[in-house]
Amino acid sequence: MGNHSYAIIFLRVLHNTHAREVGYALKRLWHMYELLKKGKVTDLPNCSIPNGRISVLIGYGPKIFKIRGAKKKVPRDFDGLQFLPANSEKPILHGSGIKYVKGTCVNLGISEHIAIQLISETQLAANRAIVETWKHISGFDHTNRYLQLTKFYTGFQRDDGRSWLGFHDELSNMRNPKERKDAISINRLYNQLRPDDFWTVGGTYMSFLRTEIDLGVWQKIERKHQELIVGRDKLFGRPLIGVDRRGNPLTAGNLTKPSSADTYIPKYHDHPDYFKLPKVSNKLVKRLDTNKSIGILSQSHIGRTRHMGEINSKDPSSRRIFRQGFEFIDPLTDSEKMVKVGLNFVSFQNDPRRLFFILSDPRWLGNSNFGAFPNLSKNLLSVQASGMFFVPPVERVFPGYSIFK
Repeated sequence: MGNHSYAIIFLRVLHNTHAREVGYALKRLWHMYELLKKGKVTDLPNCSIPNGRISVLIGYGPKIFKIRGAKKKVPRDFDGLQFLPANSEKPILHGSGIKYVKGTCVNLGISEHIAIQLISETQLAANRAIVETWKHISGFDHTNRYLQLTKFYTGFQRDDGRSWLGFHDELSNMRNPKERKDAISINRLYNQLRPDDFWTVGGTYMSFLRTEIDLGVWQKIERKHQELIVGRDKLFGRPLIGVDRRGNPLTAGNLTKPSSADTYIPKYHDHPDYFKLPKVSNKLVKRLDTNKSIGILSQSHIGRTRHMGEINSKDPSSRRIFRQGFEFIDPLTDSEKMVKVGLNFVSFQNDPRRLFFILSDPRWLGNSNFGAFPNLSKNLLSVQASGMFFVPPVERVFPGYSIFK
């Protein structure tokens, strides 16, 4: 986890534009991003700028495969697999306890054709890329405009490694590069691809959920209950091993305080199987309320989202995903509530069903908004914007070129 700035841009193909013309526009746009990576801006010839080590990723919504002249069909694993249409205070998926926000919300995976993710080491680099995208698209001669910038969102990673909830974040994320690649990368065998979809091998699926966090709800919850809801100690990120007979959370032993959340310390990143009896010292056994511990911790956020298993990460039934989180803060005009905070939740998986299963199955996060004590955390999270996008493997010209040419 690093201290990075984040932006995601959404583009719409203008009405009845041919795939060949979209490919032409994206080729020019991708070239502009390649120049930004080199510290060059098109209207500042012979000048160099700090590039902020910016990275660019392009994804496509299912609508891109419906445009006139498209050369590829929507991949089978993507066909019909999308979050529900955005509807105020309605679930994002059937069986999910997470709902869309009250008021304006949107499913970008349904409405938009293209998503472009930007991650950089400086806020300027990400914001510059947004502006350059707008200038580039708007600067086309009117008769040659094929794309429209419809929405963008920004965010950042905190240098303290915590979330707005105050807890260390992403500690259970996959650190092993091979395991991460196996869970992310589309595999011909494990995805059971049909021949028409062989071109997707090496690609992935990116989900985007811009999620509001109601800190008013969270701040009213006592710290020990916050820890039981999350499944970790709030101060140091230590995994819980149960609760005592008074319902207080317990951690295993006197673990060393981590110097930073970036440091991989297995004692903190890994946690016991919350669906089994913990292996603890005789001293802790006397304090542990075993039955209550399993009942609470198995329903915690970590207990629900990080089930233990030996299934190969390549197999979609392993339910492993690689997630990235980028916080955001927005101003409000309400004098009683001046700020809105939340998380840009981004995950990568070789099959959209991995994430959908996690969010909707009752043994996982299904029917739950966040974790244990649903009466306390029922309305903690809500979604402003959603979307699932296909990210193609690297190709000549730009990723996804074969869709258009």
